[in-house]
Amino acid sequence: MQFMSRPCIIVVDQGTSATKGFLFNESLEQLHTQKIRHTVKRPRRGWVECDAGEIAYACRKVMERIAAEAASRSLTIAAVGMAFQRSTFLFWGKDDGEPKAPAMSWQDSRATELVKGMAHESADIQQLTGIPLTGHFGGPKFLHTVKSNDVINNGVKKGTLFFGPLSAFVAHRLTGSSNIDQSIAGRSLLMNLSTLAWDDHLLDLFEVMENCLPHIVPTCHNYGTITIDGNEIPLLCVMGDQQASLIGQGRWEKGDVALNFGTSGSVLVNSGETPLVVPSLLSNVLFSSDDSIHFLLEGTINSVGSLFKWLEGYFGITHDEMNWDNRCSTETDGIIVSGLNGISAPYWTGEFETQFFGLDRKSDPDELVRAGMESIGFLVNDICEVIQKEAKIELADIVASGGSSRTSLLQFIADILRTDIATTSGKDMTALGVARLVAHSVFGTPLGSVTERDEQFHPVMTAKVRDKKIFAWHDALRKLSILTN
Repeated sequence: MQFMSRPCIIVVDQGTSATKGFLFNESLEQLHTQKIRHTVKRPRRGWVECDAGEIAYACRKVMERIAAEAASRSLTIAAVGMAFQRSTFLFWGKDDGEPKAPAMSWQDSRATELVKGMAHESADIQQLTGIPLTGHFGGPKFLHTVKSNDVINNGVKKGTLFFGPLSAFVAHRLTGSSNIDQSIAGRSLLMNLSTLAWDDHLLDLFEVMENCLPHIVPTCHNYGTITIDGNEIPLLCVMGDQQASLIGQGRWEKGDVALNFGTSGSVLVNSGETPLVVPSLLSNVLFSSDDSIHFLLEGTINSVGSLFKWLEGYFGITHDEMNWDNRCSTETDGIIVSGLNGISAPYWTGEFETQFFGLDRKSDPDELVRAGMESIGFLVNDICEVIQKEAKIELADIVASGGSSRTSLLQFIADILRTDIATTSGKDMTALGVARLVAHSVFGTPLGSVTERDEQFHPVMTAKVRDKKIFAWHDALRKLSILTN
């Protein structure tokens, strides 16, 4: 491909609370970044919504700002790639591209009661999709909405609406083409992980008509063109943000492990060219093209950065005073089990009231924050136990990235896992992951090696203290009937 001036790539990282844009050159150096924040609403317990139109506008606006920066540097935009929050679903018009109701966030668990009545189908659903049956995913959100919203139900029956993730909606708005990438389509509970196609049995189960679903395509695919300042730019990659972070960290080999922490968190394992289905975990496409496909095994943690934001409000700590990484130097024997957004892997609950054991409002705020941080590490440990026992994957050489990958958290995880944890030398691994795939498509750039390491965390906690803490955590889960053995 020939360019009149030096080529560059725009990457959009669309997350829970903000949309970020990045400018990369051919060498994958980050030249510029832009950020637009947006709102998340909680109209009632278990309901978490966002304005998809606001997010689509933010995606276009950051691209326009990045394009203006590129023009000021005499750079030519060769292509665009995008990463998205994954399990946020909505209905929108096929003709006008307008959302017909607020988008249901990945944090939303309004369909929890509905899926309880489908428990007898859970094993088959996980085997077909690689994903546990919970109200957080697309199929249950679809069924809940059409049963409770007559306007949406009529639109579905008339064939005038699309249903899909935020990624498909934004791509449709930007390009006019209706596609959904394989890495996010799996979050619908409607795609067969073996065939990578919509599954008739799953469609029947959730009462979904296939004509309201976008067409499934690889993550690396020509999704159409985006017009930016009169120039038509191809959109060549759309994928899940956690998948992109694993690629950004350079975890290319089967069995490679990474942690990524932002608003939420994930334990990510490259499972190679064959999907690996493990009860209580998630199996998805990692990235794909017309020629190849790679899979991901994952354990998600619903509340990481969002937990500390909640603690700010609950205990009256201002955002400027939170500094949670510093506060976590305090020790605690207390336990917090966060019910914010529910617990995902490996327990899969709906949202519930956050519970405190050995702590209350009168406790030292720093101790409360420390207990919140430790709850994240305990979930990482529980997920890793399942990966090792059920998937027979030995966890070693673990790297971490993301805005919530703070020193205190990573040190605690190293202590609890009894293994070293390293951070990557650069930030924005999600954006880098997308840039790597787009550069490979456009310039033939090699996909890259392992990303350079930065800080190292080594276990220092004694076995006695570690075992006592894990016992207290599991005892709290038993008292809440989350853990039953």
